[in-house]
Amino acid sequence: MIQHPKVGKWFIPQALRMAIKFLELFLFYYNRSKRFLHLEKKDGISLRIRLENLYINSHITQKKIDWLHFGFATVALRRENIAGAIRAKMSTSLRGYDINIYPLKNKGCYDTLWKKVDKIHSISKYLLKKAEKDGLSKEKPNMIIKPSIDIDYFNGLQKSKSFDFSENPIQILTVARLNWVKGLEHSIEGLAILRNRGIRFNYNIIGEGVECERLKLAIYQMGLEDCVQLLGFIPHKSLYNYYQKAHIYLQYSLEEGFCNSTLEAQAMGLLTIVSDAGGLVENVVNEKTGWIIKKSVPRQLARTIEDIIKIDISKLNQISSDAMQRVRLGYALQNQEKQFCEFFNEDY
Repeated sequence: MIQHPKVGKWFIPQALRMAIKFLELFLFYYNRSKRFLHLEKKDGISLRIRLENLYINSHITQKKIDWLHFGFATVALRRENIAGAIRAKMSTSLRGYDINIYPLKNKGCYDTLWKKVDKIHSISKYLLKKAEKDGLSKEKPNMIIKPSIDIDYFNGLQKSKSFDFSENPIQILTVARLNWVKGLEHSIEGLAILRNRGIRFNYNIIGEGVECERLKLAIYQMGLEDCVQLLGFIPHKSLYNYYQKAHIYLQYSLEEGFCNSTLEAQAMGLLTIVSDAGGLVENVVNEKTGWIIKKSVPRQLARTIEDIIKIDISKLNQISSDAMQRVRLGYALQNQEKQFCEFFNEDY
């Protein structure tokens, strides 16, 4: 007799676990479970999906909390009614993937969430405005709390940099997922133009992702194998060695929510070049703490780097210093902690 693998190895234990969980929910959390199923029914959700959603939210159903916060909007999907069921307020954060990427293949995915959420946290003004274009009410209470970094840690790592490019190759760095949204092909194309103009550089790209093979091909086709390296995944604690060695940090994205790596680069005093994509324009003060240039124009990227290396060293040192100071004053973890306390405590 042949036994179906799902029945023998997975289906029965899983079915038993689900049965026990439902029994627990309706014995000890009957009112909350009933409210959840009722709210789901009002949203037109089928009985099967309602029961699935009740099961996957069972760990929350048992909690006694005032606020239920989802760190990513995508995490709140299929959980839009759980806060109402347990009589808690609900909030969610808007981040780059949530707003720039996920809705591209999932139109209207947040329609229910926008109605049910009590308050919105966004890491940039750009993402909030984009969410409003996608159906979030402008009247919905919200707060912009930008990302932060451990300033004390970075202060301990900072070393003086030399921006004398007359003899040594420029050291350029990007830390990013190998994904089309990061604009890495345009970065490589811009650097190929720079190479053809006789400017020497080494470009390290740290990160992994689905575009790895495509980027390797681009590097090969543009003849940059000796000066562009895909270094793959590197633990966060080891990244700082690369920040210390680099002169220029490049974030030439097509879309970006804000970008912590750009903050870290500025905290380390790198000359930072970003595209005008999304929240990056809120991350850098153009020509004061870095440079903001039009996305998807490799020739402008090449020209900008060429212009930077011609700038007087004292001016470059000032931009580096101003970048470190701005991050130190505006993006410390202590500031973010205070802002989140205000987010959850203020009346609205």
